Amino acid sequence: MNPYPHYAHMRATTPVHFNDALGVWEVYGYHDIQTVLGDAKTFSSDLSDGKMMVFMDPPRHTQFRRLVARAFTSKVVADLEPSVKAITDELLDRVESTGRMDLVSDLAFTLPVTVIAELLGLPVADRDKFKQWSVPAIRAAEMELMGQVPAPELTQAVDELDAYLADLIEKRRDTPRQDLVSGLLAAEVEGEKLTLQEVASTCRLLLIAGFETTANLIGNTLQLLLSHPKALAQLIADPGLLPSAIEEALRFNTPFQFFARIAKCDVVLGGQLIKAGQQVMTFNASGNRDESAFPHADSFDITRTVNRHLSFGHGIHYCLGAGLGRLEARVAIATLLRRFSGLRLDEQRAAEPLSSFVLFGFSSLPVRFEASEVTSEVVGGLNVE
Repeated sequence: MNPYPHYAHMRATTPVHFNDALGVWEVYGYHDIQTVLGDAKTFSSDLSDGKMMVFMDPPRHTQFRRLVARAFTSKVVADLEPSVKAITDELLDRVESTGRMDLVSDLAFTLPVTVIAELLGLPVADRDKFKQWSVPAIRAAEMELMGQVPAPELTQAVDELDAYLADLIEKRRDTPRQDLVSGLLAAEVEGEKLTLQEVASTCRLLLIAGFETTANLIGNTLQLLLSHPKALAQLIADPGLLPSAIEEALRFNTPFQFFARIAKCDVVLGGQLIKAGQQVMTFNASGNRDESAFPHADSFDITRTVNRHLSFGHGIHYCLGAGLGRLEARVAIATLLRRFSGLRLDEQRAAEPLSSFVLFGFSSLPVRFEASEVTSEVVGGLNVE
């Protein structure tokens, strides 16, 4: 499903619209979305029990975010780069001799979930189980966000993941290590330790936000490049364009389509009266195609220099893992283009879009390639350093 024609229609007709079927306000314009996401005093994030950081409001959110942010400083992210490179090379080693791969299952999915497993300090032997629980847990969270009841098999996977995390947290409480779980257990907010539920909720949030967004970022960027041969050739000729290509892919095909808030008081937005207690959905993917913010917004342009997209949010809830996601995408794409030449979409196997209202990406993206005979760090100018 391509939602972008609908978004364009809504921006042109009713950019702030009440959806009678869902009972929520929908916001489609870039500047109105910025207003909502940037005003935590008027628009609350507390849609749940407030135990997960993404659903917290200040001052609790401020204190909690400061604590979790220690795991995502620029130094911590930079120190992870060798590990990200090693994981990427290992994944590509598995398919190099075949001349074909699925960019989603073989790379885009496996890389971020493995990185998150390392951050949390999961034993290597448990990581396959962690991967198996990841997708069902994310699908269950998506259904709950839409007010739907997850299927029993999804609920079972969530229960198994929660039980595993609870056991891991207990082990780290007894025997701390140099990992994120131990750090969360040792941290304090207002002189109080985090509850075990808060630690578990944070771990689950990292899985949902860090894995799915990054997986779709990598997959979407590669699909766009392979669908725009001139852009791909431009990138290979000028590898310095890779960061801007990633930002443009984030804007053009936004991995996470919308965010949700609740109005704390009556407020007028886009000429519409939103009453206290009503839910507001900001379609950041639509804002990223708003011509008033991005000239030629429907063109995929990897040379775009001003690109203040909303893909990682805006305001106090701006994604803490944005730097890590960008690093993983940069390393994965640079390594792939360095090692495999003639990369192209597989004409015999069609790409499969995700079936999701919340997420934009691919469940399968088959490609063909030739393994490069050049083994140096630089091929066609692309350097992963």
